[in-house]
Amino acid sequence: MLRGASFDAHGAVRIVDDFVAIHVNDREHTMRIDRVDGVVWEAPTLTVHVGHDVIELTGHAGLQPLGVQIVSAALALPEFTRTMRGLGSRRGHVGGDHDRFFAGLLAARRAAEGFEEPDSRLAAFDPRRLTAAMTTLIGELAAERFPESPPDRRALEAELLEHAERLYAALETLGEAAERVRTSSNAMRLARWRDWTWAVLHVFEEADRSWIAMVPALKASPVPVVKRRFWRQAKP
Repeated sequence: MLRGASFDAHGAVRIVDDFVAIHVNDREHTMRIDRVDGVVWEAPTLTVHVGHDVIELTGHAGLQPLGVQIVSAALALPEFTRTMRGLGSRRGHVGGDHDRFFAGLLAARRAAEGFEEPDSRLAAFDPRRLTAAMTTLIGELAAERFPESPPDRRALEAELLEHAERLYAALETLGEAAERVRTSSNAMRLARWRDWTWAVLHVFEEADRSWIAMVPALKASPVPVVKRRFWRQAKP
């Protein structure tokens, strides 16, 4: 089934850039790899699921590696930080706190890029770990600014947590998307993977928005400067 029509004929299939090209009945049909919902190999048949289309390919020893190549290309990670305004900009800097705020997400991205297995990439963006780390950091930011005033510390922490509410919600959604990838069938695994990458992108966007919202409160309450004491040695 291709483009709503049924075919049972000899043909050829190949990958061209980011497309799968299928040549049958003197016509070439192309589909974007990032639109493939799933790939199933059950020898000797490679089945490619794309929306409502189901393409079954048989009769060539290269079909299994072709399926592996399609899956590998479909699992590529997109650029998550492209649209962020606060990351690395003067607008978003408040000393080293900026780097601390984004460190967890950037470390997760680097770890995910170092893995090829989907499960390892999912684990790199563990939402529970990222949520706990963010909560700890917010507490530290407030404590550093008001080490001697618990009421002020609690007020600032509450304000920062309020700015991070949408980020926490995005992390919860990310966990749900990861679970759907883990429990999906091969026929829909790549579609669920795309949903997960969009959820990761949304986490980065919400982290960016949260940080920019926090900056005024952090600037209004700078970390107090610790005065050094200089001791003069008494002359004998």
